[in-house]
Amino acid sequence: MLLPQITNNISKSKSEIVAMRGINWSDQLQDGDMANSMNLSARRYPYISTRRAREKQKKTDSEYYSGGTALTAWGKLVAVEGTNLLYDGEVVGQVTEGAKQFAVVNTKMVIWPDKVYLDVKTKTVKDLGATLTGSKATFTDSTMQVSGWTDLTTLFNQGDAITISGCTTEESNNKDVVIKSVTADTITVSANTFTAASETSTEIKLERKIPNMDFICESENRLWGCSNETQTIYASSMGDPTNFFVYEGLSTDSYALAVGSEGNFTGCCKLTSSVLFWKETKLHKILGGYPAEYSLYTYDIEGLQAGCHKSLQVINEVLFYMGLHGVYAYSGGTPSLISGNFGDRSFTDAVAGNDGDSYYLSVKEGDEHHFMVYETRAGIWVREDGTAATDFARVGKDLYFMDGAGNVWLADSKQDDPAMEWMVQFTPFYETAEGRKTYSKLLLRVELPKGSYLIADTRADGQIWRECGKIVGRDYDAIPVRISMNRCDKFEIRLRGKGPCTILSMVREFSVGSDV
Repeated sequence: MLLPQITNNISKSKSEIVAMRGINWSDQLQDGDMANSMNLSARRYPYISTRRAREKQKKTDSEYYSGGTALTAWGKLVAVEGTNLLYDGEVVGQVTEGAKQFAVVNTKMVIWPDKVYLDVKTKTVKDLGATLTGSKATFTDSTMQVSGWTDLTTLFNQGDAITISGCTTEESNNKDVVIKSVTADTITVSANTFTAASETSTEIKLERKIPNMDFICESENRLWGCSNETQTIYASSMGDPTNFFVYEGLSTDSYALAVGSEGNFTGCCKLTSSVLFWKETKLHKILGGYPAEYSLYTYDIEGLQAGCHKSLQVINEVLFYMGLHGVYAYSGGTPSLISGNFGDRSFTDAVAGNDGDSYYLSVKEGDEHHFMVYETRAGIWVREDGTAATDFARVGKDLYFMDGAGNVWLADSKQDDPAMEWMVQFTPFYETAEGRKTYSKLLLRVELPKGSYLIADTRADGQIWRECGKIVGRDYDAIPVRISMNRCDKFEIRLRGKGPCTILSMVREFSVGSDV
């Protein structure tokens, strides 16, 4: 009798494709995670490549930006150097030194906490508020006529809400009014507002007040802000960031609302048609199109970490920000933690920017800084280097940042840097199935143009790093890199080099041992 023939087609050699992932400092590790990286990018994901060169920016043909403390953009770069405010490299006005917040309303770029604005059309810097004093004034029921004062039209406009104080002959004329019209010497208001009187020997003050606010933003052509001192949310008149106290019952009026939640405000921003006011453990959201329609909603969610208001960035209607437990993505529901792979590492002083696709984040960890990029389409993080950024600004598709020394850089010049050194260290590869699997080699395919080189280092079971090979760039596209390992419990791979490089794939080959 013939027995059935059994074909032995069991192979003792197998291979696995390793998906390359981003930075992972947590305990939830997978093969292909990075323990550290320098000057890498995931813009070509699933490939990992070197980042492109940064380009230092000039404010004139012969002079670079330097010593700056704030940066933004409005068609052109706007920077603060000392007390100089620069628009496209040109000094257009004076501000105080230090960090700033910016918000554009209509044609006015508001600069905070200075309470001034840059009018880009005229390239002039003006005060948001206004104060004027004089001693002679005559009141009728709807007018205030002054004598010997500065031209009123140089400081006040139709529609301004002003506070009048200092009247002693008729103290009822000390009040808040809205200007209906103004000439060089006369302010006209609504009928039956004033009591007829003449003031001749006292100092009368006219003031257009701007509230003290800790954080500002723009939404629907209004300047919004919040004050920790008064726990109040403010909105300016429509299209006019110089007026915060116009209450005429119109859709263009100003708006103010006190909140009673615990803790200080940590930042504010616009998201779609809502305005968000953050605390560390709460969110106040305002919805509506005009003051009579505004509604406040309060949520107990993971909020914005104090000192990280510059981490707020919106990409494709998704808000990214630094919270107490990491970086979150918020689009209107429950915020999603996107930095769980940072583990229990704690970061502060988060500053962020975006190019419309990637979220750039500069954070501080103790005395160390990390300049990282989150690729929103791939969902992975890559650490570029230890640069500290103080501000980001975007012009079209170009993203700029100001470093800790006040220099301004284009984050991605679209050009490779042949002199740039780079490095990636992968998290440990462990043997599985209790020793039944023995890793024999790691096979990589890389793009390495002429002039570049790659060095591979290995480390087994926590011993010292050993260089196991060097590859020099060639003309053709893909170069295979084989890394062999002796039997061990775990091994680590570190790649480093100089010049452009792209890691196209990683395959792990191993042999399968006996089941016995």
